[in-house]
Amino acid sequence: SAQASTLDLSGAPKIEVDISEQKLWLKFGDTVVREYTVSTGTNHTPTPLGNFKILNKAELRIGSAAPHYRMPMWQGFTPRGHGLHALPYLANDRGVFWNEALNHIGTRVSHGCIRLLPEDSEELYKLTEVGMPIVIRN
Repeated sequence: SAQASTLDLSGAPKIEVDISEQKLWLKFGDTVVREYTVSTGTNHTPTPLGNFKILNKAELRIGSAAPHYRMPMWQGFTPRGHGLHALPYLANDRGVFWNEALNHIGTRVSHGCIRLLPEDSEELYKLTEVGMPIVIRN
């Protein structure tokens, strides 16, 4: 599009997350290329603040602890298991948790991960690479 051709994509790509706004931005330098509404950690299970980078990516990550949540479009950013991912679901829930999670996008509800809507997570996954910086602030 004409608008896309005028964007300055010369800066280094990075992800910025604002917990207070429940927003994630994909930027090239200071230019915002994408903006997404997200869900971050609760006060009891907060999303860590600071500077990180994408450590690993997987089309599907299955949690090791019960109830073994399935997290599509996984992008891990801490060694402790925090990541960016699509809304989680269970293998045998007939979509119940997925629907519940849809109703909570934009609120602090996760165990510390940054959740995105399925279509947003898929798009972001395609636009990122291991090593890309992530800045998370409140």
